[in-house]
Amino acid sequence: MGRIVHLALKVDEVEKTGEFYKKVFGFQDAETTKTRDHISRHMTDGEIDFTLLKYDAGTQSAESKAAGDGPCIHHFAIEVDDVVAATAQIKSYGCEIVSDPGVMPVKFRAPGGTLAELVPVGRYKKVAAKRKSDQIVHLALKVDEIEATGNFYQKVFGFRDAETRKTRDHLSRHMTDGKIDFALLKYDTGTQSAESKAAGDGPCIHHFAVEVEDIEKATQQIKDYGADIVSDPGVIPVKFRAPGGTIAELVPVGRYQR
Repeated sequence: MGRIVHLALKVDEVEKTGEFYKKVFGFQDAETTKTRDHISRHMTDGEIDFTLLKYDAGTQSAESKAAGDGPCIHHFAIEVDDVVAATAQIKSYGCEIVSDPGVMPVKFRAPGGTLAELVPVGRYKKVAAKRKSDQIVHLALKVDEIEATGNFYQKVFGFRDAETRKTRDHLSRHMTDGKIDFALLKYDTGTQSAESKAAGDGPCIHHFAVEVEDIEKATQQIKDYGADIVSDPGVIPVKFRAPGGTIAELVPVGRYQR
């Protein structure tokens, strides 16, 4: 089974955004590097490599434009035993390779329209925890075709189905890689809810979730750091727009048990 090991956010302010996740959720810095046309600030919750990307002004690389021009959840990475074999397999399912030839990791546009990448085992080293941090437990993709997209992740990476349910104005197909709840969202035609529009109109990596022990306390804390609450009052999980412009949500401990 492939495993989700990395989540990358395209932001305008690496420093400010990183400090938010460090101070509010306890994420730790791992390293900051310059690769080709972007700076990457690698952080971690102890399990997931959480990276903030800032692309050089004026760059026109395919990677920089692949998820749109503005701030966004740019891509996530799936760890595989054999990158060459996995690359051939995703091509057989019609995936477009976005990375330049020979570049590792291998970024691709998956069925459903979102951007992901293949990485070899051990690509992202874990950092010894100085203190317990809150955990990333959920990743949600907004897609047009739930069945075809889900079947791709099931057949290629071994993700398994957990449940499919209707919540408010969207259908959610929840899958898992054994640890992360991986959800495919399809919003109702014509819906105008704030959540449905929060990350744009088309297919995208819509949000990720951080598990916290006290939702009320964490909600107040993110407000204090300038986050905007996107969810309607009283709705759990609490979706918010974080410094850096991307959408995340707060969930109580045990919300996603896979």
